[in-house]
Formats: sequence, C-alpha cells, structure tokens
Amino acid sequence: MNLSTSATSFELAHSSFDIISDRTSSRITNTNVISQSTTYLIAEAQVNGVNGAVLLDTGSSLTIISSRHWSLIGDQSIPPIPYDGPDVHAPEGSSIRPVGLVKVTIDIAGAIIQHEAVLAKNFEHLILLGNDFMKLIGLVLDIQANKMWLRSRPDITYSISSDLVNQNCNRAGTGPDRLK
Repeated sequence: MNLSTSATSFELAHSSFDIISDRTSSRITNTNVISQSTTYLIAEAQVNGVNGAVLLDTGSSLTIISSRHWSLIGDQSIPPIPYDGPDVHAPEGSSIRPVGLVKVTIDIAGAIIQHEAVLAKNFEHLILLGNDFMKLIGLVLDIQANKMWLRSRPDITYSISSDLVNQNCNRAGTGPDRLK
C-alpha cells in the first residue's frame, strides 16, 4: 500500500434524529422529523493497515468502501475492477453510486483477510462490512453483550459498540477480552 498522506485512523460519520408527534387518542396526526438518529454496530479494525472504526451491517450483502476513503488508504497503482452489478443502496436508502470493485485487507477479531469491496462514490460512511465478509470469517455478534468473536475461537471476544460519539473513548475491539 502506498499512502501519500499521513492518515493514521478513520472514523464513521453519524447523525441523530428525534420524532415529535401530536397524538389524538391512539392515532398520530402530525409527525415532524427534527433530525436523524441511527444506531450502527461498529468495531475497530485495520483496513489496509490503517486503524479505525468499521460499520458492521448484518442487513447488507456487500462490503462497501467510500471512494474518498479509498483514495487515502487504497493502492492507487491498481485500478478498480469496473462494477456492472445492480444499483446498491446505503443504510439510509440512497444510491451509493458504485464505481468499481477493489481488494482490501481487513484485520478484525484476530482474522486477517483480503476481501472484495464495492467502491462507492456516494457513501457517507468510510467502510461497511457486510454479511459477505462476516460469513466468510465466521464473525458472531452478540448485540446484547456488545461482543463479537470468531466462530472458530469463541473463547476470545472483542468489543463492539453502537455509540459512535463515545466509540473512540471505549476503544471498542482494540484487543481480545478473555472470557473466564
């Protein structure tokens, strides 16, 4: 990997929302969306040797990386493979405008693997790990306990978080939590 910048970490973008509604008996008569709040599952990982937070999306069948982020951590000497699949939508529903496929090296939960990701021109997150990746490595998520582990190594757990604001303070996934 050839880094032309001094990028050493990355973080996920986030937003928040609240819904205010007027109720008449059991019917909502007026609903106003003030701002958007979305809860994401996140974990720390290394992507192409760069530490940062990744979005874990069990509802996505694909792994996605933003083209802006790829321009910082990707090998620019290898052009992306042209993308000729169907349109892909982000978690909030907008088109990500896929422009190609790239190979990324992902190190998470003690597994290091090279994996194909959809390169997206219109994607607010930096990297999203989809079911394609999670199934491949056997990643198990325990959302109630905020833990993840590899199916092949259930005795070593790693932290996950759904709190983007405090995620860096918690250092989710920076090392194994040994179960006793």
